[in-house]
Amino acid sequence: MVPARLVKLLVLSALLFAGAEASCLHTEIGCNRGSQCISITNVCNSVKECSDGSDEDPFICEFWRIPDRRPVTRNIGIPDRRPVTRNIDGWNLQNDCSEGYMYCGSTCYSIYQACSNSECSSRLSSRMCEMITQRKLDLPVKGTNMTHEMVTLLASAVNITLNNRKECPMLYTRIGDYCLALFSPAKVSWPEARQFCRSIYGDLSKFEDFRDFGLLLQYMRAAKLTTDYWIGGRFDLDTNAWSWTVDDSTMPLGSPYWAERYIGTCTRRPPPHTDPFSNPPAALPGAACYQYTQAPKNRQQGWCSALTYEHFYYINDEICQEERSPLCMLVDTEKDLPEGEPKVEPDPKSPPQL
Repeated sequence: MVPARLVKLLVLSALLFAGAEASCLHTEIGCNRGSQCISITNVCNSVKECSDGSDEDPFICEFWRIPDRRPVTRNIGIPDRRPVTRNIDGWNLQNDCSEGYMYCGSTCYSIYQACSNSECSSRLSSRMCEMITQRKLDLPVKGTNMTHEMVTLLASAVNITLNNRKECPMLYTRIGDYCLALFSPAKVSWPEARQFCRSIYGDLSKFEDFRDFGLLLQYMRAAKLTTDYWIGGRFDLDTNAWSWTVDDSTMPLGSPYWAERYIGTCTRRPPPHTDPFSNPPAALPGAACYQYTQAPKNRQQGWCSALTYEHFYYINDEICQEERSPLCMLVDTEKDLPEGEPKVEPDPKSPPQL
């Protein structure tokens, strides 16, 4: 039976993480707390406009990038667009898009409009567009860092159901061949996320092959998740490779696992990186250049793997001390499912995520 205190804790968590919409103009965005609205163009401009400082928060400024304005040769009658003159590297550019607008196709779009345009939005951070559409600067909730009471209650709930289950224990749901727990309320560092998973008889998740990875992506999409999750990969100095922490096996590289990144500058693309124990190969002479690269970019201690909403839940390398939610995998082998137990795919209509 579920402890009463656990039920109360989970209900309280749901209430704490419920957000409120801001009533701002389409050219504005609401600060993280309160009802204050500021211009979208004032976010991450090194001047704090929000009383809570959320417009200059490092978490937001990490991905808040508006493409440079590009010159156009004619005024095409876009409302609120004014021709301006700038001097860049000795070039006198006439009729740039106004500040807060971006050039896309043959039109100057406001950032709000660009986020609603499939062509333009591909050049913007999906997380930035999500905030602009919701008109609210959304910061990770601080302080939900796996208190001793919370971990004890959750571990107790899992332990109670380990011996009395036909499928996965409480907090876990079967996805493919594994019991996984997507603990969305918590925002913790990678080491804390792993500590939490181990306290509930698991570890941060890994994928044996693309089938397992694909089933998880399918589940997350059907459940309409938007939270970022830590998984069990990190760059390990002992193996000199990106490795899974649960067994130190090397992580697969390249497609279809790792995320694509827009870098804005044309860079010559090297051959595929297939050796997990070496640095990526150098580009061949005459190789074509592209404005996209593929994670992982970093091969040094302090970088861990995450599934992020910004990158459509493909794997990305992130600083381990940043805050994400734990994605746990049950590894209690002594209490595994009985031999021949049927494996039921999860019902995305009622996902048991937290």
